[in-house]
Amino acid sequence: MTEPTPRRYVADFHTHYANPALPALPPPNPAAALADRWTGLARRIADLDDLLGDTRRHDLDLRVLSAPPSLVTPPGRRTSPAELRLLNEHLAQATARAPDRLAGLATVDAFAGESAAEEVTRAVTGLGLPGIVVDCATGDQLLGAPAARPTLAAAARLGVPVFAHPVSTEPLSLAFADLGRFGTSLARGSVTAAALLSLVTEGVLAELPGLHVVFPMLGIAGLALAAAADEGAALTAPPPGADRAHVYVDTMGFAPTAIRFAADLLGADHVLVGSDWPIGQRAASRRRVETALRETGLTPAEADLVAGGNTLRLLGRDAPRGTAGR
Repeated sequence: MTEPTPRRYVADFHTHYANPALPALPPPNPAAALADRWTGLARRIADLDDLLGDTRRHDLDLRVLSAPPSLVTPPGRRTSPAELRLLNEHLAQATARAPDRLAGLATVDAFAGESAAEEVTRAVTGLGLPGIVVDCATGDQLLGAPAARPTLAAAARLGVPVFAHPVSTEPLSLAFADLGRFGTSLARGSVTAAALLSLVTEGVLAELPGLHVVFPMLGIAGLALAAAADEGAALTAPPPGADRAHVYVDTMGFAPTAIRFAADLLGADHVLVGSDWPIGQRAASRRRVETALRETGLTPAEADLVAGGNTLRLLGRDAPRGTAGR
Protein backbone atom coordinates (compact mmCIF):
# COMPACT_ATOMS: atom_id res chain seq x y z
CA MET A 1 0.00 0.00 0.00
CA THR A 2 1.49 3.35 -1.04
CA GLU A 3 2.10 6.06 1.54
CA PRO A 4 -0.17 9.12 1.22
CA THR A 5 1.50 12.23 -0.19
CA PRO A 6 2.39 14.53 2.71
CA ARG A 7 0.53 17.81 2.87
CA ARG A 8 2.74 20.64 1.63
CA TYR A 9 3.73 23.12 4.34
CA VAL A 10 2.97 26.69 3.23
CA ALA A 11 4.45 29.72 4.99
CA ASP A 12 4.04 33.39 4.10
CA PHE A 13 7.34 35.07 5.03
CA HIS A 14 6.21 38.59 4.14
CA THR A 15 3.25 39.49 6.39
CA HIS A 16 2.89 42.83 8.13
CA TYR A 17 1.67 43.29 11.67
CA ALA A 18 2.37 46.17 14.06
CA ASN A 19 1.47 47.25 17.56
CA PRO A 20 -1.76 49.28 17.35
CA ALA A 21 -0.04 51.95 19.45
CA LEU A 22 2.25 52.66 16.47
CA PRO A 23 -0.03 52.75 13.41
CA ALA A 24 1.28 51.80 9.98
CA LEU A 25 2.09 54.77 7.75
CA PRO A 26 2.00 54.94 3.93
CA PRO A 27 5.29 55.34 2.05
CA PRO A 28 6.22 58.88 1.04
CA ASN A 29 4.44 60.08 -2.11
CA PRO A 30 2.35 56.91 -2.55
CA ALA A 31 0.45 56.22 -5.73
CA ALA A 32 -3.13 57.49 -5.53
CA ALA A 33 -4.57 53.97 -5.45
CA LEU A 34 -2.39 53.05 -2.47
CA ALA A 35 -3.19 56.29 -0.65
CA ASP A 36 -6.90 55.62 -1.08
CA ARG A 37 -6.54 52.15 0.44
CA TRP A 38 -4.26 53.10 3.30
CA THR A 39 -6.76 53.72 6.11
CA GLY A 40 -8.13 50.22 5.68
CA LEU A 41 -4.65 48.73 5.33
CA ALA A 42 -3.40 50.39 8.51
CA ARG A 43 -6.39 49.03 10.39
CA ARG A 44 -5.72 45.49 9.15
CA ILE A 45 -1.99 45.71 9.96
CA ALA A 46 -2.93 46.32 13.60
CA ASP A 47 -5.66 43.65 13.79
CA LEU A 48 -4.31 40.30 14.93
CA ASP A 49 -7.73 38.63 14.93
CA ASP A 50 -8.21 39.62 11.28
CA LEU A 51 -4.78 38.23 10.43
CA LEU A 52 -5.42 34.93 12.16
CA GLY A 53 -8.82 34.63 10.49
CA ASP A 54 -7.26 35.30 7.09
CA THR A 55 -4.59 32.68 7.79
CA ARG A 56 -7.22 30.04 8.58
CA ARG A 57 -9.46 30.95 5.62
CA HIS A 58 -6.59 30.63 3.18
CA ASP A 59 -5.28 27.40 4.75
CA LEU A 60 -1.76 28.72 5.47
CA ASP A 61 0.44 26.93 7.96
CA LEU A 62 2.55 29.89 9.07
CA ARG A 63 2.64 33.69 8.85
CA VAL A 64 5.93 35.49 9.59
CA LEU A 65 5.06 38.92 10.98
CA SER A 66 7.11 42.08 10.63
CA ALA A 67 6.92 45.86 10.94
CA PRO A 68 9.99 47.47 9.38
CA PRO A 69 10.96 50.82 10.95
CA SER A 70 9.80 52.84 7.94
CA LEU A 71 6.32 51.32 8.19
CA VAL A 72 5.65 52.85 11.61
CA THR A 73 7.94 55.91 11.69
CA PRO A 74 7.26 59.23 9.93
CA PRO A 75 9.67 60.16 7.11
CA GLY A 76 12.73 62.03 8.31
CA ARG A 77 12.60 60.57 11.82
CA ARG A 78 14.35 57.49 13.21
CA THR A 79 12.51 54.90 15.27
CA SER A 80 13.46 55.46 18.91
CA PRO A 81 14.84 52.69 21.15
CA ALA A 82 11.70 52.92 23.29
CA GLU A 83 9.49 52.45 20.21
CA LEU A 84 11.54 49.45 19.11
CA ARG A 85 11.14 47.85 22.51
CA LEU A 86 7.39 48.55 22.43
CA LEU A 87 7.07 46.97 19.00
CA ASN A 88 9.13 43.90 19.81
CA GLU A 89 7.62 43.16 23.20
CA HIS A 90 4.14 43.42 21.71
CA LEU A 91 5.15 41.19 18.80
CA ALA A 92 6.45 38.50 21.14
CA GLN A 93 3.13 38.56 23.00
CA ALA A 94 1.12 38.50 19.76
CA THR A 95 2.92 35.52 18.28
CA ALA A 96 2.55 33.63 21.57
CA ARG A 97 -1.21 33.62 20.94
CA ALA A 98 -0.76 31.12 18.11
CA PRO A 99 2.85 29.85 18.18
CA ASP A 100 2.19 27.14 15.61
CA ARG A 101 0.74 29.64 13.14
CA LEU A 102 2.77 32.79 13.82
CA ALA A 103 6.41 33.80 14.04
CA GLY A 104 7.77 37.31 14.46
CA LEU A 105 10.73 39.30 13.14
CA ALA A 106 11.96 41.92 15.59
CA THR A 107 11.97 45.51 14.35
CA VAL A 108 15.51 46.92 14.41
CA ASP A 109 17.00 50.22 13.26
CA ALA A 110 19.96 48.64 11.51
CA PHE A 111 21.78 51.94 11.18
CA ALA A 112 21.94 52.70 14.91
CA GLY A 113 25.26 50.93 15.45
CA GLU A 114 25.95 49.06 18.67
CA SER A 115 22.63 49.96 20.28
CA ALA A 116 20.88 48.21 17.37
CA ALA A 117 23.02 45.12 17.90
CA GLU A 118 21.99 45.13 21.55
CA GLU A 119 18.30 45.19 20.53
CA VAL A 120 18.92 42.25 18.18
CA THR A 121 20.37 40.25 21.06
CA ARG A 122 17.58 41.27 23.46
CA ALA A 123 14.83 40.46 20.97
CA VAL A 124 16.26 37.08 20.00
CA THR A 125 17.61 35.77 23.28
CA GLY A 126 15.26 37.60 25.65
CA LEU A 127 11.97 37.71 23.74
CA GLY A 128 12.45 34.58 21.66
CA LEU A 129 11.89 36.24 18.28
CA PRO A 130 13.57 34.12 15.57
CA GLY A 131 14.75 36.89 13.22
CA ILE A 132 14.79 40.61 12.55
CA VAL A 133 13.43 43.05 9.99
CA VAL A 134 15.32 46.21 8.98
CA ASP A 135 14.97 48.97 6.44
CA CYS A 136 17.24 48.29 3.47
CA ALA A 137 18.35 51.94 3.52
CA THR A 138 18.00 55.15 5.47
CA GLY A 139 18.86 58.64 4.30
CA ASP A 140 21.96 58.27 2.13
CA GLN A 141 23.05 54.98 3.70
CA LEU A 142 22.47 51.53 2.20
CA LEU A 143 22.48 48.29 4.16
CA GLY A 144 26.17 47.69 3.42
CA ALA A 145 27.15 50.88 5.28
CA PRO A 146 29.49 50.59 8.30
CA ALA A 147 26.70 51.81 10.61
CA ALA A 148 24.70 48.66 9.87
CA ARG A 149 27.57 46.23 10.41
CA PRO A 150 26.96 45.65 14.15
CA THR A 151 23.33 44.70 13.47
CA LEU A 152 24.24 42.30 10.68
CA ALA A 153 27.10 40.81 12.70
CA ALA A 154 24.80 40.22 15.67
CA ALA A 155 22.23 38.45 13.49
CA ALA A 156 24.94 36.32 11.89
CA ARG A 157 26.37 35.41 15.31
CA LEU A 158 22.92 34.43 16.62
CA GLY A 159 22.07 32.49 13.46
CA VAL A 160 18.84 34.40 12.71
CA PRO A 161 17.67 35.80 9.35
CA VAL A 162 17.58 39.48 8.44
CA PHE A 163 14.64 40.65 6.34
CA ALA A 164 15.78 43.71 4.37
CA HIS A 165 12.55 45.55 3.65
CA PRO A 166 12.09 48.09 0.84
CA VAL A 167 11.94 51.82 1.55
CA SER A 168 10.91 54.84 -0.51
CA THR A 169 13.12 57.81 -1.27
CA GLU A 170 11.56 61.09 -2.24
CA PRO A 171 13.65 61.69 -5.40
CA LEU A 172 12.79 58.30 -6.91
CA SER A 173 9.17 58.23 -5.83
CA LEU A 174 8.62 61.68 -7.35
CA ALA A 175 10.54 60.81 -10.52
CA PHE A 176 8.36 57.75 -11.13
CA ALA A 177 5.07 59.21 -9.87
CA ASP A 178 3.45 59.23 -13.33
CA LEU A 179 3.69 55.43 -13.39
CA GLY A 180 1.18 55.11 -10.55
CA ARG A 181 1.53 52.00 -8.40
CA PHE A 182 4.22 50.69 -10.75
CA GLY A 183 6.20 53.85 -10.04
CA THR A 184 5.93 53.26 -6.30
CA SER A 185 7.16 49.70 -6.74
CA LEU A 186 9.95 50.71 -9.12
CA ALA A 187 11.21 53.38 -6.75
CA ARG A 188 11.23 51.01 -3.79
CA GLY A 189 12.68 48.19 -5.88
CA SER A 190 15.54 50.38 -7.07
CA VAL A 191 16.57 51.19 -3.50
CA THR A 192 16.23 47.52 -2.54
CA ALA A 193 18.45 46.46 -5.44
CA ALA A 194 21.04 49.05 -4.47
CA ALA A 195 21.01 47.85 -0.87
CA LEU A 196 21.60 44.27 -1.99
CA LEU A 197 24.48 45.34 -4.22
CA SER A 198 25.99 47.32 -1.34
CA LEU A 199 26.41 44.07 0.62
CA VAL A 200 28.54 42.84 -2.28
CA THR A 201 30.54 46.00 -2.94
CA GLU A 202 31.22 46.67 0.76
CA GLY A 203 32.37 43.09 1.35
CA VAL A 204 29.68 42.35 3.95
CA LEU A 205 28.73 38.95 2.52
CA ALA A 206 32.36 37.85 2.51
CA GLU A 207 33.01 39.25 5.98
CA LEU A 208 29.91 37.62 7.51
CA PRO A 209 29.54 34.15 5.98
CA GLY A 210 26.95 33.29 8.65
CA LEU A 211 24.64 36.09 7.56
CA HIS A 212 21.28 35.05 6.08
CA VAL A 213 19.52 38.02 4.50
CA VAL A 214 16.17 38.03 2.72
CA PHE A 215 15.27 40.59 0.05
CA PRO A 216 11.82 40.93 -1.54
CA MET A 217 11.42 40.21 -5.24
CA LEU A 218 11.28 43.98 -5.83
CA GLY A 219 15.09 43.97 -5.60
CA ILE A 220 15.64 41.19 -8.14
CA ALA A 221 17.49 43.59 -10.46
CA GLY A 222 20.26 43.75 -7.88
CA LEU A 223 20.62 39.97 -7.99
CA ALA A 224 20.69 39.94 -11.78
CA LEU A 225 23.42 42.59 -11.86
CA ALA A 226 25.47 40.87 -9.17
CA ALA A 227 25.18 37.50 -10.87
CA ALA A 228 26.57 38.96 -14.09
CA ALA A 229 29.79 40.08 -12.36
CA ASP A 230 32.64 38.13 -10.81
CA GLU A 231 31.93 39.76 -7.43
CA GLY A 232 28.49 38.19 -7.40
CA ALA A 233 29.62 34.64 -8.05
CA ALA A 234 29.11 33.70 -4.40
CA LEU A 235 25.40 34.42 -4.77
CA THR A 236 24.91 31.78 -7.41
CA ALA A 237 27.34 29.14 -6.17
CA PRO A 238 25.63 25.74 -6.29
CA PRO A 239 24.65 24.26 -2.93
CA PRO A 240 26.13 23.35 -0.60
CA GLY A 241 29.09 25.56 -1.73
CA ALA A 242 31.18 26.51 1.28
CA ASP A 243 31.71 30.01 -0.14
CA ARG A 244 28.06 30.52 -1.02
CA ALA A 245 26.52 33.77 0.20
CA HIS A 246 23.19 33.25 1.89
CA VAL A 247 20.99 35.76 0.11
CA TYR A 248 17.32 34.81 -0.22
CA VAL A 249 14.38 36.21 -2.16
CA ASP A 250 10.79 36.36 -1.00
CA THR A 251 8.44 36.04 -3.95
CA MET A 252 6.38 39.13 -2.97
CA GLY A 253 3.66 37.79 -5.22
CA PHE A 254 2.93 34.71 -7.26
CA ALA A 255 4.34 35.22 -10.75
CA PRO A 256 5.64 31.77 -11.81
CA THR A 257 8.27 33.13 -14.21
CA ALA A 258 9.70 35.44 -11.55
CA ILE A 259 9.80 32.62 -9.00
CA ARG A 260 11.54 30.36 -11.52
CA PHE A 261 14.09 33.07 -12.35
CA ALA A 262 14.96 33.52 -8.68
CA ALA A 263 15.22 29.76 -8.17
CA ASP A 264 17.46 29.36 -11.22
CA LEU A 265 19.66 32.22 -10.03
CA LEU A 266 19.98 31.41 -6.33
CA GLY A 267 18.76 27.83 -6.05
CA ALA A 268 15.31 26.74 -4.94
CA ASP A 269 16.65 26.50 -1.38
CA HIS A 270 17.02 30.30 -1.32
CA VAL A 271 13.50 31.35 -2.38
CA LEU A 272 10.58 31.91 0.03
CA VAL A 273 6.88 32.49 -0.50
CA GLY A 274 5.88 36.02 0.51
CA SER A 275 2.76 38.08 -0.18
CA ASP A 276 3.30 41.53 1.44
CA TRP A 277 0.01 41.05 3.33
CA PRO A 278 -2.23 43.04 3.49
CA ILE A 279 -0.58 45.61 1.20
CA GLY A 280 -0.02 43.21 -1.70
CA GLN A 281 -2.99 43.06 -4.01
CA ARG A 282 -2.92 39.27 -4.26
CA ALA A 283 -3.32 37.59 -0.90
CA ALA A 284 -1.49 34.38 -0.14
CA SER A 285 -3.60 31.25 -0.14
CA ARG A 286 -2.74 27.58 -0.36
CA ARG A 287 -4.44 27.34 -3.75
CA ARG A 288 -2.61 30.37 -5.15
CA VAL A 289 0.77 29.14 -3.89
CA GLU A 290 0.20 25.61 -5.18
CA THR A 291 -0.89 26.88 -8.61
CA ALA A 292 2.06 29.25 -8.97
CA LEU A 293 4.61 26.64 -7.92
CA ARG A 294 3.13 24.05 -10.27
CA GLU A 295 3.49 26.50 -13.17
CA THR A 296 7.16 27.19 -12.38
CA GLY A 297 8.19 23.70 -13.45
CA LEU A 298 10.12 23.16 -10.22
CA THR A 299 10.34 19.60 -8.96
CA PRO A 300 7.98 18.68 -6.08
CA ALA A 301 10.94 18.67 -3.68
CA GLU A 302 12.02 22.15 -4.85
CA ALA A 303 8.45 23.43 -4.60
CA ASP A 304 8.26 22.11 -1.02
CA LEU A 305 11.31 24.21 -0.14
CA VAL A 306 9.93 27.40 -1.68
CA ALA A 307 6.44 26.90 -0.21
CA GLY A 308 7.62 26.66 3.36
CA GLY A 309 10.67 24.50 3.88
CA ASN A 310 13.14 27.33 3.48
CA THR A 311 11.24 29.54 5.91
CA LEU A 312 11.18 26.72 8.46
CA ARG A 313 14.93 26.25 8.11
CA LEU A 314 15.67 29.97 8.47
CA LEU A 315 13.53 30.20 11.59
CA GLY A 316 14.96 27.02 13.12
CA ARG A 317 11.63 25.17 13.07
CA ASP A 318 10.79 21.59 12.19
CA ALA A 319 8.02 20.75 9.75
CA PRO A 320 5.00 19.34 11.63
CA ARG A 321 4.34 15.63 11.32
CA GLY A 322 2.51 14.77 8.11
CA THR A 323 3.71 17.79 6.12
CA ALA A 324 6.33 18.09 3.39
CA GLY A 325 8.53 21.05 4.15
CA ARG A 326 12.17 20.16 4.59
